[in-house]
Amino acid sequence: MKSQPTEERVDVSYSGAMTTSKHLDAIDMAKHRRRPLEDTPHTRAYVEMLSEVAAFHDALVQANPSRELLDQMTASLAEMRTRLANHLVAEHERWYARGELSGSKTQVLMPSLTLEHVDDVTLRAHTVVGEYFMGLNGAMHGGVVSVLFDTAMGRLAMGTVSRTCRTAYLTTQYRSITPIGKRLELSATVDSVEGRKRFISAQLWHEDTLCAEADALFVELLPGQQ
Repeated sequence: MKSQPTEERVDVSYSGAMTTSKHLDAIDMAKHRRRPLEDTPHTRAYVEMLSEVAAFHDALVQANPSRELLDQMTASLAEMRTRLANHLVAEHERWYARGELSGSKTQVLMPSLTLEHVDDVTLRAHTVVGEYFMGLNGAMHGGVVSVLFDTAMGRLAMGTVSRTCRTAYLTTQYRSITPIGKRLELSATVDSVEGRKRFISAQLWHEDTLCAEADALFVELLPGQQ
């Protein structure tokens, strides 16, 4: 029997550049994305670069640059973006956000989460959030709080068997100001399981102050689902 040709999907970025990847369902893509990033001089340089990007974000939101500096920065950023366009790869080949927890040093979308413990029922993690994620007056942006919950609760939904789940709903209750620059503790618990459904609750603490809490439903995907 002849093998079937590999189906390909073309992804178009905002800049018009294109990358082509194998057509993978969500389960296969998750397997690729969860692979630990190999520890090589090349990958260490990539993580160091992302760390500098995160530090740049914090400096950027705190500064009012001169017009001359703004022009220089804009030109430099445009040049680097153009150079990166020659190195685009398909999603399953990217180093960005690789690893079991997407809130890691391999991404800059959200604050980095340090995972302390996870099993099939509970998760504990902590983070310190920089100025880039501030909403107003020294408090973390509420949307970032929800992203932290979604990431941690999604990791707990994976459990010890690395199941692939998507968020069906997530409700966040804001109980107090979530401070910038302070250590925050995040805990999550699987409250119940109904077939492919996992109902999870979580809390975010600064010392003895409950900053926010959330409840969510994560649904395990079936083969072939995106």
